[in-house]
Amino acid sequence: MTYQVKMQRQKTVAKITKKAIAAILMLLFYTQMWGSGQPLFTEGAQLFVMANSGLTLRAEPNSQSESLGVLDFGFSVLVLTQPDSIDTYEKIEWVEGNWVYVEHEGVTGYMFDGYLSDLPLPLYDFEKCQLDMDLIYPLESWTGVNLGLDHTDTLNAGTLRKITSYFEAGDKMIQTHKNDEYKVELYLKDIRVMDAYHLLLSMLDGKQAISTFKDMSTFIEDNNDELYKIVIDIDNPIWIRKLKNGDIKITVKTLNYLCAL
Repeated sequence: MTYQVKMQRQKTVAKITKKAIAAILMLLFYTQMWGSGQPLFTEGAQLFVMANSGLTLRAEPNSQSESLGVLDFGFSVLVLTQPDSIDTYEKIEWVEGNWVYVEHEGVTGYMFDGYLSDLPLPLYDFEKCQLDMDLIYPLESWTGVNLGLDHTDTLNAGTLRKITSYFEAGDKMIQTHKNDEYKVELYLKDIRVMDAYHLLLSMLDGKQAISTFKDMSTFIEDNNDELYKIVIDIDNPIWIRKLKNGDIKITVKTLNYLCAL
C-alpha cells in the first residue's frame, strides 16, 4: 500500500468517525429535549380544547396552581412565547403533554396541552355520530371537510374496491370494500395518539356514548412506557396506532357495508 493511499484511507475513516459522532450528539440533543418536556406547539399556534368537561386555565404550570377559569370544549387559545427553564411535562393517566403558556380573550396563563389540539373540531351534524357509535361516516365526513383533497386513486378487482385519497398536508385515507366488509384507514401526520382519540370522542353524541366509548377502550404502551396503540372494542371496532414513521393511523371496520354508505 502506497503512502498516498494509506493517508487517503485514514482521512476517509476520520470523516466517517466525525459524522458518526455528530449523529450521536444530535440524537442525544433531541433525546434531552424530549425528556425535558419541550412543548409540542409553537408560538402563534391556535389550539382547541378537546376535553369534554372543559379545561382549566391556571396561573402556574401545574395542576395545583390557582384556576383562572375553565374553558369549555371547543374553545380556542393562542400559544404565546414559552418561559425558559421550566419543566412543564406531565402525564395524567394515559394523556401525556406539557403545560403551555397561552392566551384566551386577553387572559394569559397555563394549560395542559394533552387536552389541546390543532386538529379542527367537527362543526356540522354530518361530522357527528348519528347511529349508536358508528364512527365511519363521521370520520369520512370530517376528513372531507377539513383536510383538503389533493387527488384520489381507485382500484377495482373482483369483489375488491379500494379508494385512496391523498390530502394537501400529506395525510391519506384508504377506503376498502371487500365482500361485506368495509374498512376506513386514516393516516394523520404531526399529531399524537391521544389527539386522534379525543377527535373521535368529539364526534360522539351524548354522555352515555362517550362513557361507553371510554369503558371499551384499551390503552397499550411499548417497552418505553410510551402509548402507541388504543383499541376500542365496540360493534364497529376502532384501532388507533402510532406507526414507525411517526404517523397516526386510525382504522374503523364494519361488516355491514350498507350502513356505511
